[in-house]
Amino acid sequence: MPPSVSPFSQRLPATLALFAATVLVALPALPVSAAGPADSTWASLAAPAERLGAPIFALAVSPLDARLVLVGTGDGSIYRSADGGGSWKQVHRVGGHAVLVLAFDTYQPGVVLAGTRGAGAWRSADAGVTWTPQPGLEKASPRTFGFTKSTALAGSDRGVFVARGAEPWQPSGLGQLSVAALAAVSVNEPSRLLAGGDRDDPGVALPLYQSPDGGGTWTEVQGQSRAGTMVSALAAGAPQKDVRTLLMGTNTGLYVSIDNGGTWSGPLSGGGTLPATDFNQLAFVRDRFDRFYVASDGGASDRGGLWYTADGGSHFTSLQPPLPEVTALAVSNEDHPTLYVATLRPGDHGIFLWSYRDTGGQPKPPQGGVPALAGAAPSKAAAQATSGDWYLLLLRGPEAPYLAVGLLAGVALLVALVTYIRRGRRT
Repeated sequence: MPPSVSPFSQRLPATLALFAATVLVALPALPVSAAGPADSTWASLAAPAERLGAPIFALAVSPLDARLVLVGTGDGSIYRSADGGGSWKQVHRVGGHAVLVLAFDTYQPGVVLAGTRGAGAWRSADAGVTWTPQPGLEKASPRTFGFTKSTALAGSDRGVFVARGAEPWQPSGLGQLSVAALAAVSVNEPSRLLAGGDRDDPGVALPLYQSPDGGGTWTEVQGQSRAGTMVSALAAGAPQKDVRTLLMGTNTGLYVSIDNGGTWSGPLSGGGTLPATDFNQLAFVRDRFDRFYVASDGGASDRGGLWYTADGGSHFTSLQPPLPEVTALAVSNEDHPTLYVATLRPGDHGIFLWSYRDTGGQPKPPQGGVPALAGAAPSKAAAQATSGDWYLLLLRGPEAPYLAVGLLAGVALLVALVTYIRRGRRT
C-alpha cells in the first residue's frame, strides 16, 4: 500500500505558496531609503574614496537616470554612482588637475564632458564609464560646457571652443576672456549663444557677450545698467514659442531676461527675496521656464544657500541646505527632481555631498545632522540618538507608514502559519 499522506502534508505546498506570496506583498512595505531620498528631506551621501582637500565644483546627473551621478574632485578624480550617491566608483583620474566641470550632453544620450584645470577636456560616450582625451583643448582649463543640437561648446581660460561630435575642438573667439558661463538661446543652426566671464578688457562693465552665428562672431551686450564685474553662471529655460527665459548669476546678484537676453532685470536680491551675493549655480526644472533653482557659496560670507522659485523669480523659497556654502549643484530631469549638492564648511574645510528630492514640502534636515568632520561619523549626541533612540527615529521618519504595513503583514503571516501547523497536528 502506498504511504498515507496527511491532510497537513497535502496542504504544505499551499502553505509555502501563501508564505511566499505574503513575503512578496510585504517587501514593498519595507523602508525605501535604499530607493532614493525621502521627499523634501536632506540626505547625506557617501564620500568618494579619497581625502578631499579642495571644494567640489563638478557634479552632474544623467538626464535619463536620476540615480546616475558623477562627481569630480580637486585632485583630478572622477567618481561614478549608479545608486544616487550611496556608493562611488573611481572611473577616471588626471592627477594634480582639478575637475572643474562635468556635463551630460542634452542631445546625445550617454555623452558626458569633463573639464580640468590645465589638462583640457575629456569625453565619455558611455555615461561616464570610460573616458578619452579631447584634441584641441590641450593645456586649456574648460570651466563650463553648453550644447546645441549640432555642437558642443566649451568656455575656458582661453575663450570659447566648439566641437561637432567627437571631432577636435576649435577656437571660436573671445580669446581675451576667461569664460565661466555659456548658454544657448537657440539650439538650431545658426544657434544664438551667450558667454560671460570674470576677466576682460579695462572699461567693460560686465563681461557678457552674444553670438548670432554659433560662435562665429561675438559682440558685447550693451545698454544694460548692471552692477558687478563677473558673470558666474548662465542658464536657459524651456522655450516659449521663440523666447527663452535666461538667468545670469553675477558676483553681486541674480538677473533674469524674458526676451532672449535683450534686456535684463535685477538683481533679484534684497527685499527678503535673495541675498546680494555671488550666484554660481543655476538650473531650470525640465520643460519649464518659470521653475528654477539658484545657489551660492556665499563668496566667503554667510550669505550662501540654495533657493527655488515657481513663479519666474517673483518669490523664492530657501531649501535650507545642511550647510549654506553650496559649491556645486546638479538637478535631475524630472517634474519633482532630485538635487545633488556639494557644500564646503569653511571652518575645517569639511566637504560634503547631499541629495534632496524636491516635492514641494517643508525642507527637513538630515537625520543625524552634519558630521563633525568631513567623512566622519555624526556627532556624539547624534550617534546616541541614532543608537539609543533608533525606534523613535524610525517612528518619526518618512518610512514609518511602510514599516507599519510590513509589521502587519508579518503578524498576519505568523498567525496563518501557526494556524496551519495546529490543524496539521490535529489530523
